[in-house]
Amino acid sequence: MTRNIARTTFVIASVAGIWAAMAVSAIAQSFPGAGTVMTYNVNEGTDFQQVVGTSTLPEFLIGVGQILTQVQATNPPERMQAVARQILDARPELLSIQEVDQWYTGTFDPTAGKCGTMTLQYDMLQELLNDLAVQGGHYEVAAQVTQYAFPPTPGLIPPTDYICVSVNDYNVILTRTDLPSWIFKWSNPQTGQFVNEVVLPTPVGPVPLPRSWASVDAEFFGHPFLFINTHLESFDANIRELQGDELRAGPANTSLPLIIAMDSNAQAFPQPQDPTYVDFIAAGYHDVWSKLFPKRAGLTCCQDEADNNPVSQLYQRIDLVLTHGRVRPWGAVLIGNNPQSRLPDGLWPSDHAALAAGVVVGSN
Repeated sequence: MTRNIARTTFVIASVAGIWAAMAVSAIAQSFPGAGTVMTYNVNEGTDFQQVVGTSTLPEFLIGVGQILTQVQATNPPERMQAVARQILDARPELLSIQEVDQWYTGTFDPTAGKCGTMTLQYDMLQELLNDLAVQGGHYEVAAQVTQYAFPPTPGLIPPTDYICVSVNDYNVILTRTDLPSWIFKWSNPQTGQFVNEVVLPTPVGPVPLPRSWASVDAEFFGHPFLFINTHLESFDANIRELQGDELRAGPANTSLPLIIAMDSNAQAFPQPQDPTYVDFIAAGYHDVWSKLFPKRAGLTCCQDEADNNPVSQLYQRIDLVLTHGRVRPWGAVLIGNNPQSRLPDGLWPSDHAALAAGVVVGSN
């Protein structure tokens, strides 16, 4: 008898729980699918221009040394603390971040031509996650994809400091973990690399520079949509345009409402607009910033790669939130674009400004 009562109680409780969940879900869908997304290129500390165009091995070695010296001077741990504060100013449910790198260093024996043991010097993603947690944020990695991974590569810091450097560059989607699922949830992480890529000739051989994308399915108040993060090619406009074609034909080819939060490297402002940007608009995508603020520049790029310029050098808008289908923007703000964003030692948190956008999914 006791067992039957317990079993009956369990069944009643289970049915009540199911009905409660269904009721919450139904109520949630009666709300607008409102939420906040954000894109932020947090700057790996270099654009590798120090080795682009080098024609001799000594030039290349010195260029690698200059890259490491510059990255160290940008102080990634300090900047990630500032980036965390900026993210928490907006508290987006979904965050696209680009250029979150792992930097490894070691010694190089020029006689043997071999690198020694490599040691992790900077892990920008882990530093950012730690800083978010310390500052009261609740975020997790939903999707992470390698953009490029350079193996241990010799360099020289004159006059005689031979080194080895390796770097892994990632695009990452972060999601909030402190919201009930009827307000926000995500699933189905997907990642991939573009077929079209730049290959740089160097004195140590050709160096491919692949680009990548990551996506998740998500819901704001029960309203489903697809969210994509990507970082398109910067060196070659033709390759960038082909990558845009790949994105629209592949991961962005969906019947769901769509949000792409990205560093497009495609100039939306000022004129002339980059062909890649024009292609997206011609394909029916909407630019959140220009839709809300058609007469405002909205500059997002770029400070000096060293992040230490005393006066802002932002001159173009390339960090975008694009939408397709039933998504309507209700607000947008640039973060990190004014002098007050600089750190006490004069560094900018990144060479880019971040863009946070409020959207309503399921609304025309």
